[in-house]
Amino acid sequence: MPFLALEKLINLHDGYRRRIKRDALDLLLLQELGEIYVIQSRCPHREHSLEQAEVEDGLIICPLHQFGFRLDTGAHVGGLCDGLQMWPAVFDGSHVGIDLPS
Repeated sequence: MPFLALEKLINLHDGYRRRIKRDALDLLLLQELGEIYVIQSRCPHREHSLEQAEVEDGLIICPLHQFGFRLDTGAHVGGLCDGLQMWPAVFDGSHVGIDLPS
């Protein structure tokens, strides 16, 4: 699988957010409590951007309707809409990224 580098590890810190668009991918790279996550950049409910979303107790909260999604699984807490698509963070030297399908 080809590796898509998203950011240098040295630039990451808690509270970090960066939207990355490449072809059909629209990703949000974030770090919270030392954990790095790669998720879809928009809420599946109404496609609102998650770049400014708050993170509380392991949930990313959409700023539009306050829908919460678990950062460990992407599941919507209330079960009213689809969960977030997530990609495993992959580390390659001094970079974090994702593996693209071949």
